[in-house]
Amino acid sequence: MPIIDTLNDNAGAVTGVATAALLLVTAFYAWTTHRLFKEAKVTRLLAGEPRVVAYLRVNEVHSNIVQMHIANLSTAAAIGVSAQLERLTDWPTEFYFENSKILRDISYLRPHEVLKFDLGVGPSLFRDKEPARFRIKIGYVSLDGRAFKFDRELYIESVEGHSHFRIYSIDDVARRLEDIAKTLQSFAGFKRMQVDTFTSQDRRKERELRARERKELQQSRNETKGN
Repeated sequence: MPIIDTLNDNAGAVTGVATAALLLVTAFYAWTTHRLFKEAKVTRLLAGEPRVVAYLRVNEVHSNIVQMHIANLSTAAAIGVSAQLERLTDWPTEFYFENSKILRDISYLRPHEVLKFDLGVGPSLFRDKEPARFRIKIGYVSLDGRAFKFDRELYIESVEGHSHFRIYSIDDVARRLEDIAKTLQSFAGFKRMQVDTFTSQDRRKERELRARERKELQQSRNETKGN
């Protein structure tokens, strides 16, 4: 047949083409395997890599207070956690986190753990309508010994739109104290509940009394039948 004769006449070329195609397929599989191995390695490293970040939020109870949150967003724990918060503006005047031992010695963060710190009251964080600026640096280590850093600026503008910052007057404080006093007074007005105790001796006397009544009732019925 012409096709078979052609293949026989060009056996060397056919073998070369088949070998080249096999090499290409083998190279493709080798490249794919390498990519899969590389992705698996990255996934394994990320699974054991903590991610500690810092950000600002409004206090959940008092909307006039700005909080700084330090959170571990990963499923892996972080050790050797140490943070330093720097004030980049001259305000707020009352700033308690300069060289803070609390931030410096955080030490350990569980997976998804969030630490909350009150940074300041709204009006004190502004001067001439310009918000205060802060910079935080966090160093931490993964359980396998890899070191990481988080270095960012924190902007009050990120939470300004979530709340209304206002200064509470003495009148506001007095009204709040009056509400608390009324609440405590309502608690004090409760009377103690009267509770009657019923001991085992009382229960025995109750059983004896009921048995005597039943016996007398039975005797009365018998006498009635006898008459």
